[in-house]
Amino acid sequence: MDHSKQLAPIAAAQANAIANLRDIVMHEVDMAVRWGDMDAYNHVNNTVYFRYMEQCRLEWFAKLGFKTVDEDIVPILVEANCRFIRAVTHPSTVRVTIRVTDIGPKIVETTHDIFVADVLYASGICKLLWMSRSANKGVGLPDAVLARLLLSA
Repeated sequence: MDHSKQLAPIAAAQANAIANLRDIVMHEVDMAVRWGDMDAYNHVNNTVYFRYMEQCRLEWFAKLGFKTVDEDIVPILVEANCRFIRAVTHPSTVRVTIRVTDIGPKIVETTHDIFVADVLYASGICKLLWMSRSANKGVGLPDAVLARLLLSA
């Protein structure tokens, strides 16, 4: 399914608030790089960057009060990519940030930046679809979710 069609701005009146979100770091987390995060090439394995982004995103959900367990309407990851700029190695600490870069009728797009000592090492984009588990399909972004996101602007 092409999720790009779900990212059209949901209301013209909210366009400025949504645009302002792009520069706001919603949440950040510091994580120690574990020896086991590295691969045979002596740098953090590419899959681990996605785990770093996931941890930041889940902490952000908790901070906003988004429940993801035993709920019918939940955000699910429908697309993720990562641009690897520099290789992270052990020992180090990564700082992972999350920003909202677009809001559509069903999908919220986020950008994660991964830093080591204030130097950008990777950047990823994730698209989150709000879906009904019982219906097994995407639903409109709940008003309460939109309100919480826009309050951050």
